[in-house]
Amino acid sequence: MKKSLLFLLTIVSVAMFVSCGGDKKSGSASDASEENIEGVKYENKDFGYSVVLPEGFEQQNNDAEMEKSRGGKLFLGGQSRMIDVTCTEMNYIGDMTPEKSTDQCIEMTKALNDSADVKKIDDISFVSKSLDQFGYRGHYELQKNGKKYMIDVTYPEEKKEEFEKDLESLIKSFKVD
Repeated sequence: MKKSLLFLLTIVSVAMFVSCGGDKKSGSASDASEENIEGVKYENKDFGYSVVLPEGFEQQNNDAEMEKSRGGKLFLGGQSRMIDVTCTEMNYIGDMTPEKSTDQCIEMTKALNDSADVKKIDDISFVSKSLDQFGYRGHYELQKNGKKYMIDVTYPEEKKEEFEKDLESLIKSFKVD
């Protein structure tokens, strides 16, 4: 339990510490029919990404300054379902690269939560899944164009099938310019 909370706190702290820029008109939601994925497309042109959210999710942080500091938005879908999309600037020091940073994030995730199912997708992205007292948690991370894009998903324990389907759909629909 402490490891899960520490992991979540670490991820949130890193996301809040180093952030992307943006302005009030950066985000918009529209139908995602062109993606062949059901849901609502959230597009953030200033941060250079888009993602299709499952039906029933609504934006929570409509404050422009909050969106700017987080590099994205928080979405709630009722029934204790949450999707948090964020972006941070990456300042690589020395010989650090997106590939090395991704490997370090994977190792940190495994060290903080030894029960997490962590899978490297490619050299610059990975996904982790776990179950804790709050329910199922998913974390997708992609490092590209000097930024770290993250999607964090939380669903109640009784929604495992929906969690798996929605997490896969979010990753599949996530696009970076």
